[in-house]
Amino acid sequence: MPSVLKTRQGRPSVAEMRADLQALRKPTAKVMEDIFNKYYNACMATEPPRKDIVVQEPEVNWKALIMSLPKPQNSTVLGCGIRKIHLAETECIYHGVYRFHVEHLDGSRAVFDFRDAYDDSYHTYKDKSFKHDVELALRAAVLPQLVQYKEMLSKDSQMELVSHISGVALPWEKAVVQHFPITLHSLIDAFLNEHQLQLEQVKLEFCGDHGYKIKDRDLADKWRIFHRSQAHYRIISTDEAMEQDHL
Repeated sequence: MPSVLKTRQGRPSVAEMRADLQALRKPTAKVMEDIFNKYYNACMATEPPRKDIVVQEPEVNWKALIMSLPKPQNSTVLGCGIRKIHLAETECIYHGVYRFHVEHLDGSRAVFDFRDAYDDSYHTYKDKSFKHDVELALRAAVLPQLVQYKEMLSKDSQMELVSHISGVALPWEKAVVQHFPITLHSLIDAFLNEHQLQLEQVKLEFCGDHGYKIKDRDLADKWRIFHRSQAHYRIISTDEAMEQDHL
């Protein structure tokens, strides 16, 4: 009877087979957190911060990670295939929000949040929402109200908008709507207290325009009604907005 060692000659070891299988799987959430932080810190290390950096991590199975995203987002993000992966600033209402971006073979791009690929019993990304992401979604929900206020002032004045701080006339693209004198954070706190909710309890879902949106449509409608009745604004310039703690 041939020995076990002889029958395995020329074949991969158990460890080698496990390594081969591991290469076909998506990386662990901890690995992705470390990769994100590595490239995010690289962007923040320059002045001004880099807006885009190519991610060089050949050991990561990006296709497996992307296909773990919720449907149909996974197919949209994968597109016609992966040429490169970037970590880049995302176009949204918040400044400085970075996400992974897929550069497709045809040159187009798609953005995704790697945390969306780990919605299972072993991870808690969806059990507790992140403070910044909830604020992003709440701000996005009322963005049309801010635009409406800006349009109303522009129509009434029949001219350029004016900064409430400096009195300087501003073109549309240089005018920023700021919550004042009550900050948006104060409005959010009051709304959540009224509904006996913690910020991290507000459930989110993916939004292609702003990163996240409020998952509970009824809660989103209640927030819009609350914000419309309570919010007050003023116009400031983009330069003045950079000096403000809250918008």
